This record gives sequence, C-alpha cells and structure tokens, in this order.
Amino acid sequence: MSEPDDDAAPEPVAEADASAPVTSGGVVAPVEPVEAVEPGKSGRAKRISQSLQGAVSGGVTKLGEGIGALGEGVVRLGELTDKVPLVGAGVSKLGEGIAKAGGAIERAPIAAKTRRGRLLVRSAIVGFLLVAAWITIIVGWQVRANDTPDFRPDAERILVQLSQGSADYVYEHSSPRFQEIERKERFVEDMTDMITTVGKFREITAINKTIVTTGPTGKLGRVSLTAAFDKGVCAGSISFHYDDGEWKLIGVGVELPPELKITAAQREQRAEACKEPMNPKTCDLYRVADGIFKELRDGHADKVWDAADATFKDHQPRKGFIDIQRQNVQQLGAYRRILDVTEAKISRTTAKVATSKVPVLIDSASYELLAEFEKSSGVRAAFGFQRNGENDPWVLHSFKIVLPMPRAEDEAAGALPATKPQAAPPDAGAGARDASRR
Repeated sequence: MSEPDDDAAPEPVAEADASAPVTSGGVVAPVEPVEAVEPGKSGRAKRISQSLQGAVSGGVTKLGEGIGALGEGVVRLGELTDKVPLVGAGVSKLGEGIAKAGGAIERAPIAAKTRRGRLLVRSAIVGFLLVAAWITIIVGWQVRANDTPDFRPDAERILVQLSQGSADYVYEHSSPRFQEIERKERFVEDMTDMITTVGKFREITAINKTIVTTGPTGKLGRVSLTAAFDKGVCAGSISFHYDDGEWKLIGVGVELPPELKITAAQREQRAEACKEPMNPKTCDLYRVADGIFKELRDGHADKVWDAADATFKDHQPRKGFIDIQRQNVQQLGAYRRILDVTEAKISRTTAKVATSKVPVLIDSASYELLAEFEKSSGVRAAFGFQRNGENDPWVLHSFKIVLPMPRAEDEAAGALPATKPQAAPPDAGAGARDASRR
C-alpha cells in the first residue's frame, strides 16, 4: 500500500454491478476441528455414530471399573480358599490378573477414537470375556469338587443332645453302620459317664481340622474340635457317615483333661445300680428280676408282658413271648434261685414320653445274672429296666435268656424237646454213655 497523493484529484468510483460477485478481504475465524466423514455417510449418520461412540466409551469405562472390582473380589476369594488343594494358590493370582485387565479396559476409550481403535477394543473385550468364562468354569468345578461340608452345626446339635441326657435319641438317629458295631446300652452308658465327668456342653471354641474321604463303605467325614464344658475345655472329634442324603453320627470321642480323669474303679462305682446286687433287702432290681422269674415259672408270662413298657411290647408280640417262655420252662425246668449277679449298672437319660409334653428324666438299668433251674444251672439271663423317677417302680424294658447247649445224653434220653419227636430205643442212653467213655 502507498500513501495517497494529496494534490491528486479524486477519481470517481464506478457503480458496482449488482449482479457481479463481491469479494471481501480475507478474515481468519476459529473453526472447530471436524472429523473426516467416511464416504457414504450423511450428517445425521455422523451424529448417530458420535452418540454411539460416546455410549460405547462410557460403557467400556464402567465395564473396566466392574472388572477391576471383580478382580479385588477374586483376590479375597483366593485368601479364603488358600487351603483348598489346587485352587487357593491360583485364585489370588487370577484376581490380580483380572484387576489389571479391568484397569486396562477402563483406559480403553482413549484409544477408541478411530475405527481401528474401536475394532481393537471390541476384539479385546470379546477375547477377555471368553477367557474369563473358561477360567471361571474351571475354578468353579475345582472348588465344588473340593468343597468340604461344615460339620459345626451337626456337631453342636449332637453335643447339646448328649448334654441333655438324650443319648438314646442320638443313637436311634445315628448311622446304621454305627448301630451294627455299638450296643445302645453301652453307648448310653459311656455318654452318660462322659457328661457326668465333664459337665454340660457350652460351646465349640474351635474347629481344628475337617476331613472328608470316600471309600468302599461310602463317604465319611471327621471334624476335630475343641469344646468347652462346665468342668473344663476338652479336645475331641466327631465322625459322620453320609447315609440317605444326610450326615449321620458314626463315632464320638472326647479327651479328658488331666484334672478331670477318673479311674476305672471310680467309673464303675458311679454307674453301679446297687451296692449289694445280691441282697433282696437293699437292691430293688434283685426283687424285680426274681419276681419275673417266679411268674414265668408259674405260667403267668401274659402278666409279665402286660406289665412291660411300650418299647418291649413293640419288639415282642404277646403271643410270641408267651410261647417262647413256655418252651423255656419245658427245657430248663422250674426256676429255683439267682446264683450270681454279673452286672448291675444304672444310667440316667432324657426322653419324651406320651404323658408329658417336655422331655423327662428316665433311669435305665441293666441287670445280668446267672440263675439256677431244675434241669440246668448257671443259665445266663439279661434284664433291662426303666423308670421315670427314683420313686417310680422299675418296668421291664428288655429280657433275654441264653439257653445252654444240649448235651448228647440229654438229647438221647429225650430230656430236651426235639424239632421232630421220635421214639428213642431203650438202650440209646447206655450206648451214648459207652461212646463217651471210649
């Protein structure tokens, strides 16, 4: 540009043609950066694509945050399953890997600004989901295969029932295998003695170890625990057998602390029913057993059955009991006396009776003896009695007579009834005696 000449005369400006194009000076204005539109896309399609891109970016960010939280949860799961074989050690590492992958996906929207970046993000997400699903299935299968049941509630329930004196109820609901190898009377006696020694159960203070094994006899479980009782803290173990879809008792043991241990003599003295079991004046069990023998001798087996408890009647029909006792009288002869008492023990349990809505204390007694009959001496008999209280009379709960083996000369002489009666020759007895001498 040059300075105008002041002396020069101004020249008229020609009128501009209205139809002629008008040009103006160059003006620079700020322009928003616009992404290149792919061929074949309109402005509306472009706006929709940008909206979808924003939604996908937000979703990917949330997905990354969620996967990161999942990784932290898996790390905690690894800490809880650290003792599970082949699983716990790898779960923690898996959680750390998932957390790192979540952080990487959370930053993925930065790269998803181009078509190639979006394709890369989608491929990474699909691949990660497939790998995560495969790992989840494998870990879940291993955890389920090595899942150890929680025996604590079952153990507490059994210890509470034993503490309440319901050892007979625990036995009735135990495993059939346990009932095959353990007599009910012996189990009730041992558990009653244990509770008497350690006191009532309070709580399980610790579960030390749990083992589950599978063998030819089925699935077995064992829990080692520490339990608190009124008189001390004891270590013990309870074993279970998986039968008919549930875990049932197959064994229980409690280790007594040194300050609570008692001698065998003290234990027998605690369980004895009578101090003088052969004295009819001081031992009521002797009087009851002697009276039953006399009624059977006199042919009153029906009265013995009628006076027994409901359990005895359920296991022994009335007619069958009468027939068996009549045969015993024919084979043994008339009852004479009790020769010796080999066992007289008493135990106290808690059970439900029809006349009471709450469990009541029941005394159970076992009375085993040797009796003398007219045709045989030293016949072993076992009585079981029960009563609802110390002031109530003893009621017959079980009864068994062990018949002696027949002798050859008695069979030959016809002293014992045979299955098929046959006439014996006159010299059968002499021949049998001669054979025994030879």
